[in-house]
Amino acid sequence: MIVSEKKPRVLYKERYERVMTTIDIKEPDRVPVVPGVMFYPTEQYGMTKKEAMYDLEKTAKAYLEVLTPLNIDALPPLLSIWPGKLMDILKARVFKWPGAAEEISRLEDHLPFQFVEGEYLKAEEYEELFEDSTGVILRKVIPRQFGALQGFSEFPEFSNLASGLGVMFTLPIFSAMSKTKEINEALNAASDYLIKYFSITNNYGNSLKKLGFPLFYTGIAMAPFDVVSDLLRGMRGSMLDMYRHPEELKKLTNIFIEGQIKAGVQLAQLTPKIKVIFMPLHRGADGFMSKDQFEEFYWPGLTSVMEGLIKNNYIPGLFLEGGYNERLEYLAEFAKKHKGKVLYWFDRTDLAKAKELFGGHACIKGNVPGSLLNMGTPQQVEDYVKESIEICKDGGGFIIDGGVSGIPDEAQPENVKAMVDATFKYGVYRK
Repeated sequence: MIVSEKKPRVLYKERYERVMTTIDIKEPDRVPVVPGVMFYPTEQYGMTKKEAMYDLEKTAKAYLEVLTPLNIDALPPLLSIWPGKLMDILKARVFKWPGAAEEISRLEDHLPFQFVEGEYLKAEEYEELFEDSTGVILRKVIPRQFGALQGFSEFPEFSNLASGLGVMFTLPIFSAMSKTKEINEALNAASDYLIKYFSITNNYGNSLKKLGFPLFYTGIAMAPFDVVSDLLRGMRGSMLDMYRHPEELKKLTNIFIEGQIKAGVQLAQLTPKIKVIFMPLHRGADGFMSKDQFEEFYWPGLTSVMEGLIKNNYIPGLFLEGGYNERLEYLAEFAKKHKGKVLYWFDRTDLAKAKELFGGHACIKGNVPGSLLNMGTPQQVEDYVKESIEICKDGGGFIIDGGVSGIPDEAQPENVKAMVDATFKYGVYRK
């Protein structure tokens, strides 16, 4: 690993251009190394996961002090660690996390947060949802997902709000309800906390820039099918819907296309120079559904979001968790239509095959195994990185990172250093 004496502004420019040149499928001076992380920096800093989620200022300090000495090309945002205090305020039911105020959501201090999947929208509510989407989300889904927002279940019906008289009598009554006061208190507290949270994340980004490091991701968007499957119907519900309610399922996924584009762009605009929007994919992986089902239910919504982000001059950065070997032809087809406009971060996908199919059109990121960073030796890590670079380096379009979670929480520091050092050693395009 090379330690530079260049000024931070020069290093920032070099690193930023190295990454963007690579995404544009051109050869920079060296293969970039841009690892994703979650709790690895806080683990190395001696923090529990509870402390990391509740003391985000210290978490930001851990990210800075642990990651910047590695001399990597771009750093991840703090957004991968959810703020525990915010989830406490809203009494989130969609997560369990260390140190949660409510016992029902509490995990031990050393455990990472976990997603709680559920059928927050029932199959029999499809028709009602299509007739009054806002009302169903407000009165049924949100109260099921957040304990502090139960009062929304009493929000007046559309028919009562459509006339002036209805508003005069129903909204004041709703406002006077005890559960509505709880909503107001929770949302006010959440607003106050978010102001502090964004201040911490902005200070973190500014500190990175002063040290010469760009951020990599800022915005986040999801495949519409994942929105439905992760957050509304659950995996069981969405899988059954492909057989029992296929048209309703497709109609529902289509509803979320524009919203995901807008959400990704709005968050990314907070840091205008960072152009990669993170897209974690879940149910699209090999094994979740057949090829025909992927083509019918998953791929159309995903490509619509990707194209919407590209039209807004952003780069969809797909995190292809699990194996996507059976989906490579689809990824290749999209890449060939949008050369240099998409990034594919692979976990357990064959890099050689991916490079062969679309390496000249899409940037590939990955995929040093988490098991190797956790339990391997530095030499094994170096050998893996060397081989990956030999396979994917030519022509640009390759970034080194870990697989399933970038640098795993339990990774050995000597192995992380070996991954970075090997990239510096073998990834040079020109002297």
